[in-house]
Amino acid sequence: MTYKNNYIGKGKTDEKISNIVKFSFKLEDLHRIAHEYKGEKYVTFETAAMQNPDKYGKTHVAWVRGKVSE
Repeated sequence: MTYKNNYIGKGKTDEKISNIVKFSFKLEDLHRIAHEYKGEKYVTFETAAMQNPDKYGKTHVAWVRGKVSE
């Protein structure tokens, strides 16, 4: 099975509390990636630290993994 990571946003380590990462997502993206399980809607995503911060100081990235092929 092959998967593709669909990036949905970046986050930044909190300057005051280093073990917290703050993310902001577009609501329309969360609606697009929501899935249903036992009658409830969920959003599942993965995060990781980037090797280097980007030009905006973002230190982490978030994505949704989707199937490309079986």
